[in-house]
Amino acid sequence: MSKTPGKTPRTPRRILESYTIKGSDGVIRPGDSVLMKAPDTSKPPYVAKIEEIEAAGPRGANVKVKVRWYYRPEESIGGRRPFHGEKEVFLSDHQDVQSADTIECKCNVYSFRDYTKLSAVNPEDYFCRFEYKSITGSFVPDRIAVFCKCEMPYNPDDLMIQCEECSDWFHPACIGKTIKEAKKLENFTCEGCVAENGNGNGVKNENSHESTGESDEKIAVM
Repeated sequence: MSKTPGKTPRTPRRILESYTIKGSDGVIRPGDSVLMKAPDTSKPPYVAKIEEIEAAGPRGANVKVKVRWYYRPEESIGGRRPFHGEKEVFLSDHQDVQSADTIECKCNVYSFRDYTKLSAVNPEDYFCRFEYKSITGSFVPDRIAVFCKCEMPYNPDDLMIQCEECSDWFHPACIGKTIKEAKKLENFTCEGCVAENGNGNGVKNENSHESTGESDEKIAVM
């Protein structure tokens, strides 16, 4: 049988259910998050969500992954802002196909609520509370609850303390306290509630903030 002139045989492709990362025993599947080597070794690895794993070439030796990139705050159009956590990333609409050889390891990207409940944060732990539109620089959701007198969204890296009257949360510095002083106090009533109700003052010793519900009165537009 003669071959049709000018046509190159297509390389067989297979969609894989899983892939073992080279140099480790880590197994990834679609939906997992991974760290991928940056071309510039002076920069931290990229964070990506695996969408699809494909094998091609002789015996499926050429493995590629379709990924959806997570952006760090400094990689977004607006840049890093004070309320962005050190381990915060945004799930973008930017998709790409990369060699599986660039994968360093699996990582964990938690929801904002689940991240605030971690007893310890490991190097491979991140959190995401926004989706990011890479062309327009817009966020989903485009509104977020704010707290304290400074009216800033919550940064899970920072200690905050809660008013027992209004349930708002405050940074120690915004109420004239050091972090050490704030940790020693047992209950707290903010200045506004003291002025309104004439109650005493103290601090609730809270090292994590798990309230992510949005207030109807204090919302920032992203």
